[in-house]
Amino acid sequence: MPDLDEISRAEFDRAEQALETALNEAPPSFKDLGITPLAQQLGLTTEQLNGHWCSRCQGIWFGYTLETQCPACGNRNG
Repeated sequence: MPDLDEISRAEFDRAEQALETALNEAPPSFKDLGITPLAQQLGLTTEQLNGHWCSRCQGIWFGYTLETQCPACGNRNG
């Protein structure tokens, strides 16, 4: 009869391999449109950036809270 530790290790290895395969085959979670020039100029950290949706580009851009213009296409309508 196999040892319980051997079975657990084999199951763990299979699960880890399945997860790695799924992550490698998964599409990106969103289209990153970049960071606005103002946010870069202000030196904002990742935690200080807000994500904004651009309906024209179908992606998310990051900038200062009150910014409204997509850095990729110039759209100001969300």
